[in-house]
Amino acid sequence: MAAAAAGDSAVPNWVMLERLAFRRDDPASFREDRRTFASGTTSTGTQFDVSFILAEPPTPSRLYLSWPEGPKQESRGLVMAANRNLVLLRLDSLIDESDPFGEVVHDYFIYIADPSSQWTPLLRRLPPCTEYDDYFERQVTRVLPALAVGLLCHGEDEFAVAHLDIRSRKKKSGSRKKKLPIQAELCVLRSSLSCSDDAKWETKILPIQYQYDDLSSDFLYWSVDGVVPFKNALCFVNYCRGILFCDGVFEDSPKVSYIRLPLDTYIRGADGEARKGMYHGLCVTEGGHRLVFVDVARHDGKSYGPSMPNTGFTLTSRTFKMTGNCTTPWQWNEDAVVTSDELWHANTMESLPHDIVMLPLLSMDKANVAHLSLIDWDGGFSLVSIDLSNMQVMGPVITYLKGKDDTADADIVEEKKGLCAHFIPSEFPKFLDLRKRENHP
Repeated sequence: MAAAAAGDSAVPNWVMLERLAFRRDDPASFREDRRTFASGTTSTGTQFDVSFILAEPPTPSRLYLSWPEGPKQESRGLVMAANRNLVLLRLDSLIDESDPFGEVVHDYFIYIADPSSQWTPLLRRLPPCTEYDDYFERQVTRVLPALAVGLLCHGEDEFAVAHLDIRSRKKKSGSRKKKLPIQAELCVLRSSLSCSDDAKWETKILPIQYQYDDLSSDFLYWSVDGVVPFKNALCFVNYCRGILFCDGVFEDSPKVSYIRLPLDTYIRGADGEARKGMYHGLCVTEGGHRLVFVDVARHDGKSYGPSMPNTGFTLTSRTFKMTGNCTTPWQWNEDAVVTSDELWHANTMESLPHDIVMLPLLSMDKANVAHLSLIDWDGGFSLVSIDLSNMQVMGPVITYLKGKDDTADADIVEEKKGLCAHFIPSEFPKFLDLRKRENHP
């Protein structure tokens, strides 16, 4: 798409961001929208350009990356997180391309939509998060997992980038108390858009609050499948177990609570978790005021692949509520239960194929609108929107990737097999000051 054409299209109120960057160094294949275009420089001094191609959900919005001077092998661009007018990006590259096992540099950038003193978005490189590496015998940039980093805005200027993990807690000798043998390790960078010179990463060891008698296996093989910003908190979610709810990220002593997800059965091992998590989604909707968990339960019990003949699924949504009760400070209230039979009866086969839906995501504006993914198990990827209040499909099925026949995006089809994760909801397009930009010469 030509730059002018992309810049003339309507801007959606919010978007579903693809996590994988579409690296296109050839000007003929790099898609540019002048409203979202920004340029940056990596820590190694190479220049790059990015541009978001915006689309109305359920069509995903893509980040296009042009990095002609960048590495040609083992290089990747990722969209890590988003909140309000900010998006977190990561560029990875080998220092020495001749050594596939050599050191990888991870550069993190904050993409700022509608900065107050600029006509176009800005890219700001964050200070490196480092740790000591025994192999290289020196400090290297720390690898923050692709799905386990959160971004949270505070007020008009402040923001935080955070990664939360668990670590074993040492027991005091002679202690007979039964305590949760783990703590939360929060790695956080707190900064401001107006002044970032003094920003630095901090590591905080925090206790975990919980209301359950037995957590012996909840944190066995724990991994984070996604991070959802909700009000003043970051929700580090494992879609087959629960949420590490980190509140007060901008305070000196944030509070971490563990909240189990309302699942009929809990997965107690690492095998198959990543795929089972693709049927669950934690969503912020109604303008950021409501946190909802969506569960797609397969009737055939499979973790992946096409549905067994004559089987379907049940989609359930539940809203998270803070009760203020000391005994049960939070609970999940059931909102809607919809079966595949009801959906298929209310819609034609063409408008809603009879197969399992995955990666559920609610609209950021309307809690009754669900955007769902359909996978043809050969790399193809489609999306459909459903109004849960009347079970009607909203618009046609959107073909996103064509699978093995997709020559234009063959690299993304292949990469998505290893990172087929939830799309990132973002409202940054509404912060683009189009009026100023239209009047700017």
